[in-house]
Amino acid sequence: MALLEIIEWPAKVLETPATEVVSFDDSLREFVASMHETMRESRGIGLAANQVNDLRRVIVIEIPSIKNDDGTSENVKWWHDKKFTFVNPKIVKHSGVLKWQEGCLSFPEMFDFVDRFDTVTVEAKDENGKSFTVDADGLFSVCLQHEIDHIDGIVFFKRMSRLKAERIKSKMLKRGNLNV
Repeated sequence: MALLEIIEWPAKVLETPATEVVSFDDSLREFVASMHETMRESRGIGLAANQVNDLRRVIVIEIPSIKNDDGTSENVKWWHDKKFTFVNPKIVKHSGVLKWQEGCLSFPEMFDFVDRFDTVTVEAKDENGKSFTVDADGLFSVCLQHEIDHIDGIVFFKRMSRLKAERIKSKMLKRGNLNV
């Protein structure tokens, strides 16, 4: 495993659709392990392959539960504190709408509200090529949609009003990011 460089907008790879994974080999498994390590070290809860300059349809997610001062957790869902790898993920069902404040590792310190589906059903494969289906709600649903957007070449400001999107783009450009 190795830490990977997280690419920041306006790098074109972030707005480039990724290609389907067809080879489930040791190289893919090593890449997935590095993605998980990079996401954790960056204090993120989700990461898409194109955010680390790789155009394969791979995303990883791990959403920690929030601990109280006494070490206990409340409102823990089945998906908290669990590592997920989604290869070639596809949303096959969705319902409801919710507004959630999102951030993104490729847009450091940028946060804004995005409308998302409240629940989604996603079909995917794991890093070994085994198919599975997940029903997600709340933050897990939002995270899945955000990361699937990434591998579809859609950055989160594309889901906002033009005014909000322009504000985020302007702030990012002022940061002087040159890894385009």
